Amino acid sequence: MQKILYILFFVMSAISYGQVTVLTDVNTKEPKQNEPVVLTIVQEVVGENMEQQSPLRLPDLSKFDIVGSASEQNTFIDQKRGIRVNQIIYQLYLQPKVTGKVKIGSALLTVNGKIYKSEPFDILVKETSRAETEYLSKDVYLNVEVQDKEVYENQPTVAVLRAYSKNYDNFRKLENIKFPQQNNARIKPISYKKQDIENVNGEMASQVIAMFIIFPEEAGNVEIEPVSAMVKTPEISKIVSNKVKINVKTLPKDSPENFKNAVGKFHVSIKEIAKTEPLEVNKPIDVLVKISGLGNLDEDKLPKLIESKEYTFFKPQIISKLSTNKEGVKGSITAKYVVIPKHEGKINISTESFSFFNPELNQYIDLGVKSIVLNVLNSAQIAAQKSTIDIVDDYTANVLNSVPLPVIEKEKHTQSYRFNFKNLFSGLAVLVMGTFLFFLWIRPKKKALVTVENKPITTIREEEEKIKNLLKPGFEANLEYLKTLLSNRNYSAFFATYEELQQDAEQHIQRKFGMGLKAFLENYKGSQFTEDFRNLEQQISIEKYSPIHDNSHLEELYNSITAIYSEIME
Repeated sequence: MQKILYILFFVMSAISYGQVTVLTDVNTKEPKQNEPVVLTIVQEVVGENMEQQSPLRLPDLSKFDIVGSASEQNTFIDQKRGIRVNQIIYQLYLQPKVTGKVKIGSALLTVNGKIYKSEPFDILVKETSRAETEYLSKDVYLNVEVQDKEVYENQPTVAVLRAYSKNYDNFRKLENIKFPQQNNARIKPISYKKQDIENVNGEMASQVIAMFIIFPEEAGNVEIEPVSAMVKTPEISKIVSNKVKINVKTLPKDSPENFKNAVGKFHVSIKEIAKTEPLEVNKPIDVLVKISGLGNLDEDKLPKLIESKEYTFFKPQIISKLSTNKEGVKGSITAKYVVIPKHEGKINISTESFSFFNPELNQYIDLGVKSIVLNVLNSAQIAAQKSTIDIVDDYTANVLNSVPLPVIEKEKHTQSYRFNFKNLFSGLAVLVMGTFLFFLWIRPKKKALVTVENKPITTIREEEEKIKNLLKPGFEANLEYLKTLLSNRNYSAFFATYEELQQDAEQHIQRKFGMGLKAFLENYKGSQFTEDFRNLEQQISIEKYSPIHDNSHLEELYNSITAIYSEIME
């Protein structure tokens, strides 16, 4: 319907200069009673000298309940004629109060002292059966409202998902909200927190059930597909929302060559992880490349190290600390590189150049190349700089690290004896006599001697590692404590305890398997379990920063935590 109206308006604006048009239409002209009717009103004002002197006045809708509303505005300059075109589309979700023929009157608009109006029309509202009435009285509708419908490419805009129903119990039964996946826009959830129920009129109520952010990735009129949800009732299994359109403006053409569709405000840095020892040729150096800011931030925006004959580097470890809010994706992404210098002297380590578009300033910002200069020495130069004490310390450390020392139990009290032959002969006599008596005592019994296997001598460090590998963090106690905190509604302590549980699991997996938790899940638990773990982390992150916490939702999270971590720590 909206596409037809758009085409009609463009044709009309192409054949006229300076005009006003008002049109109205509905999605159906024969609705059933209590079935929602979508009324679309479109106004178009063409021309620089056309001054709108009053807001659009709606027709008489007293025979309808207004369930919800939405609007969309597009203002642009017609390049061929050089005139301004202002288009506004209103959508109203109505429910008829009466049956039979119902008249929808004219919408009125005053421009330059003249009143323009749409053509009135009639719709036929049919009666519904009693079963249909009972079913529709329980029905629930979804509506998506976009806060800013005119943005640049890749500039975020916030959308609100609102549910409407006459039955308050339906809001409790809504679950499994799913956002669309499409090629021309990227969608990220902000919060699944349900807000307070609002009374729209005497019968209908509404509730915000989710908020999400949209990153349109192409210019023009981008249509966002409907959001779906499930309702736990015998009659309804799945419901979908309306579609919304976003007017996406093309970015200015004078973009730098290094521009990679980064829109927002960003900062890039590079630094070396400081070490006490001097940098040596062919020895690894840890270098961090970091991008931080607010916008459409993701791993693809991170500038990479430039290859050079002066050094080599390996694939970096990516560390993401991101959160999604109403302004976009905020946080930082860090790439930890292991760099190996190839020769001594001054070595320049540089990143790719980086630029972004700032929608607030309406211009591109080129941050250029970020680099650090390191002074690398060879082994002879490092040895020449060391003092005698440093050399002795290094030699001692090498000996202590390479030679295993046996574990010896020391005696607290020692006595010294003076050596003399009298003591020697006396001791030998006692030893011979004792040996003779021992054989006399053991011979008649004919008992086999028990051979005791000597245990290999181990170092203190090896014994500590064995003990650590056998230890398992007390995650069961943490789970019980989480349950107690949830019962007491101590939410801040709940999330802090969960972070401790996650750290304990990370340390345990590192000690036992020699790898991080994420690598362990991918290698040992499979892709589905890994995806479930990521979804759990995302849900906890969303709930943690929610201004109001839902105890029932947190109980579901607790059950997921118990199931997943029990599988990890088995």
